[in-house]
Amino acid sequence: MKAYKQNTQLKGFARSLRRGLGGAIVELKNAKDKSVYRDIVLRCCLRDISYDKQVEGTKGFYLYQAICALGKKDELENIIIDRFLSRCNDRLFCQLTDILSYSAQDGSLPAIDALHKKYDYFLAKNARLIKNRIDEGFQWETVATSLFAIDGFPAFKRYAMDMGTLLHKYPDRQNVLYYDWFITEAEDTFGKKRTTAYIDKMYVESDAIKSLIDTIKGDELSRKQYQENLKEEQVTVKTVLQAAQELASGEIEHYGSVMRLRHPFLKNASETDILELAHTALNQNNETIKGLVLRIFLSNMSWCKPFPLGAAPLFEYAQSSNKILYETALCLLEEFRDKRIHDLAVMLLKTNGIKSFALGLLKKNYRKSDDPIITEAVKKALNIPQYVQRDIVDIYSRHRSVNALPILLNVYEKGECSHCRYNIVKAMHHCGVLSDNILSDCLCDSYEDTRKFAKRLIARQKRLEGHLDG
Repeated sequence: MKAYKQNTQLKGFARSLRRGLGGAIVELKNAKDKSVYRDIVLRCCLRDISYDKQVEGTKGFYLYQAICALGKKDELENIIIDRFLSRCNDRLFCQLTDILSYSAQDGSLPAIDALHKKYDYFLAKNARLIKNRIDEGFQWETVATSLFAIDGFPAFKRYAMDMGTLLHKYPDRQNVLYYDWFITEAEDTFGKKRTTAYIDKMYVESDAIKSLIDTIKGDELSRKQYQENLKEEQVTVKTVLQAAQELASGEIEHYGSVMRLRHPFLKNASETDILELAHTALNQNNETIKGLVLRIFLSNMSWCKPFPLGAAPLFEYAQSSNKILYETALCLLEEFRDKRIHDLAVMLLKTNGIKSFALGLLKKNYRKSDDPIITEAVKKALNIPQYVQRDIVDIYSRHRSVNALPILLNVYEKGECSHCRYNIVKAMHHCGVLSDNILSDCLCDSYEDTRKFAKRLIARQKRLEGHLDG
């Protein structure tokens, strides 16, 4: 029985650690026998556990916290270094780099040596970098910028010079080299004035830096020209329909071929054009094409236009067995306030659960009596997808309910995205159900903004308590 209980606890810990919950770090710090957590922590370090790196960043700092709490820093660091110095995918590489960077900043000589070794490895390849399943150019820039916090401004100067030298010698290989984001990172780290002064000075003194800056300017000009061409592109109803037909026939494989037309079409479309596109969608016999054309009306930007023919035709499509049409119709219905939409949401939640896209329908149609229904649907889910996290945030950031606690707590614990978890914590605060225990756990969360938010709230509470005591 004791072994079963410990196994259940460790499984819960593993789930929490993968999601980046602060409670996992707190549990590790307070554990009497930390050795039982060792393999779980190491496994998470050696696998990419980020959900959306562009939004969340890596969980490198968080995992470094776990390593330190475990008390086996040297042992685990040696294993991590071995993996880091081998070949690994880009997302895992970023996570490993961040772990070692924080360790290096704490004075670890092996971590510092490993980061320098990897930098030298990429440099020695003389721009013959792999860009296939892994992107060594991207990885090199990642290591280079991590060294800013360790070696200071000389790390920036070295990478600028090395990159400029390679661009000067091998201008035909610039497609495998990364040479602009590191300047932005240097401006954030060392200040724009200092960074710009170095570049301006060396531009006239060094062929390498001149090649670097000229290449960057050439890229900027190409991007600007591309944007100008997009603005001039004439996107009509016919253009949208053709793209949807090609996608539906399998000639192209990604929604982007249709969705990239949304802005250029809607920006210049007249009311007549908008109505024509809506009627064109409704007149399609192929449900996939119908759904793809309707996606132009998805409203997540200020320049988007709502579906102009009202909610009525969308109800029929919300019953479709075609996944694209069904999901698009439900997303479009989110923009309307209507009792029938509320009733549809409740029915879908009861029959198909949280993955039915029903929660979005309650953003404008929520009633406090919906709390038990949402609670039941959320409790049944083993994990909470990002789009569900966003919908729950939208509902309980717009509305206050003291009965939202079990809903928000479940989404907090089982949500995939740590950025969305940050917004869940804010929704808890908005509804007045954010407990001191959760707030304390948030101090160790993997997402930096969550940690900062918790620090601000705790500091505010202490100031209020001091004021009341005074």
